[in-house]
Amino acid sequence: MANAPTVTDSSSSKSFFNGYFTQPVQISDAVWEQVYNYFLTLTNDPTAANTLAQSVIALTHNNNLNPLTVLNQFQTSPNNSNIKNLLISFFNNVKGSTSKLGYKNNITTSANIARNIIQ
Repeated sequence: MANAPTVTDSSSSKSFFNGYFTQPVQISDAVWEQVYNYFLTLTNDPTAANTLAQSVIALTHNNNLNPLTVLNQFQTSPNNSNIKNLLISFFNNVKGSTSKLGYKNNITTSANIARNIIQ
């Protein structure tokens, strides 16, 4: 029974892991406002803008990137009209290979092929 954890060991483990995934990210109000307002203009939804801003700021913080630099790259990208693809690419770039986000690709069948398919 010498290897069995005591109550104090369990309590210290719980207190360590309870805050393991909730490390605070320190960011200035000005940076937050710029990132949030960028996504607010794209989505016109405060909840979506808040979630996107939090995600981008957390990922940039965890990867030692400047959120304003990333935001500037979103704005100056030639594909700025398709921000969804830019965000998916950004999120996938900083994630592990086992948790990549996918793209929905709507394939349109040409009329010549569609007439030969029995439905």
